[in-house]
Amino acid sequence: MKNLIVILAFLIVFAYADTHQRNLIVDINDQILIKTFTETFTTDSIQDCGKPEDILHITYLDIAPDPPQRGQELSIDAAGYLTETVVEGSYIELTVKMGLIRLLQKKLDLCEQVEKVNKECPLEKGEQTLQHTVELPKEIPPGKYTVDVHVYTPDRRPIACLKATAFFRP
Repeated sequence: MKNLIVILAFLIVFAYADTHQRNLIVDINDQILIKTFTETFTTDSIQDCGKPEDILHITYLDIAPDPPQRGQELSIDAAGYLTETVVEGSYIELTVKMGLIRLLQKKLDLCEQVEKVNKECPLEKGEQTLQHTVELPKEIPPGKYTVDVHVYTPDRRPIACLKATAFFRP
């Protein structure tokens, strides 16, 4: 179960997004280019709590089923853009709650977590894609779960922030 939470947390980190357009200013050889990303976000289970200056900008996200169902596979398909290379030492601050009860609060090494979804550090600047499926155990207790994820570089610059909510019915 703990390993599943960690994998889901990373998938959520990669999959954060919102439904508006975001501009990215890129400085290449003293030329300033403005790239507009139209974000397609097809889930109500994940909310963006990040800022436009965050390093990860998601351009597409789809999870199925939405909302997640215990005992079923959860598929995530996502694409995004990293405005800079994400290096070793980057980390995830993860909090998982069931209702008001804190089940897990942990600091995780981002590079260790990306290996679990067949990626490796450093995560290079530019386009990124993710397609991954995990089996959700039937034994997940019923309740409302919230997952708060903040991802930072080694010098504490924000990579991403998101909040996910899942309701598992009895």
